[in-house]
Amino acid sequence: MISNFLFHRVSPERDQLWDPMDPALFDKCIAYISRNFDVQRIEDMASPPQSQSRRKIATIMFDDGYKDNIEFAAPILEKYNCKASFYIVTDCIEKNIPTWTHILEHTFQHTRTKSIDLNFNFLPSDLRISSLENKAERVAYIKKLKPILKTVSHQQRNMVIDRVVETFRDVDLPRIMMDWQDIIRLNNLGHYIGSHTVSHCMLGTMTDENEIINELTVSGAMIKKHLNYFPKTISYPIGSYNQATIKLSQEAGYTIGLAVGQKQYNPAVDGIFEIPRIELYNESWIKTKLRITNLLEKIKTFVKYR
Repeated sequence: MISNFLFHRVSPERDQLWDPMDPALFDKCIAYISRNFDVQRIEDMASPPQSQSRRKIATIMFDDGYKDNIEFAAPILEKYNCKASFYIVTDCIEKNIPTWTHILEHTFQHTRTKSIDLNFNFLPSDLRISSLENKAERVAYIKKLKPILKTVSHQQRNMVIDRVVETFRDVDLPRIMMDWQDIIRLNNLGHYIGSHTVSHCMLGTMTDENEIINELTVSGAMIKKHLNYFPKTISYPIGSYNQATIKLSQEAGYTIGLAVGQKQYNPAVDGIFEIPRIELYNESWIKTKLRITNLLEKIKTFVKYR
């Protein structure tokens, strides 16, 4: 069994909608993981991953490519001599723009614009609105909207995102992504750089094969341009994939596919293109440790089937 631990942001900055993991908590995580696991990079293992180590195996992974990964996470990884894998959204690196999920959360929190036409017939009736009077209403709204957007089609999601960006023009997007010099530095430090697509789209909701191929091949080509290798690994944004995604990922040249799943990876059962990861959040150390040790999922299973 392999525990693949997934992180996103590591920063002392606080965010009401998506709180980065505090560096002190991240330090505790890496200290504990390095003491209790044989930490490897998934890309260095055999296919399917195996190890001769008698210790439990863990990997440390990051999605998206936020600047705080190199500012706060990398020094802590160095402190404990741990190598990690970073899966980057290449458009976010090229243009220094956040992912669409972060853009939505940021704009709804910081706009002063009250009117917005979101009367799309594919949204639930309570989300078809024409105005939001204050920040509290906007925050409550985006908390409901974001999960729904993960269930609609790729085209429908883009319609909503485009409408939000066009309407909330009074908000400047934060410059919080790494650049290629940061990526090269991480690579030189011994960390692995893999693909998280071009635009962080949910691959499992896309129907146009050419669009999917573009997301897979262009992101890989950009990494090859800057690091001189085509990445082994594709990390599916928001864990969204299907059998078509797997087929096209293989054809594009990837050999590993990463999902989410909140469970340990069993190479004898889970496919190499459906590797689950355990996402860790900015929570109490007790709850985080329960996630790391897999006790939280066992407790949930026990309660569910009592």
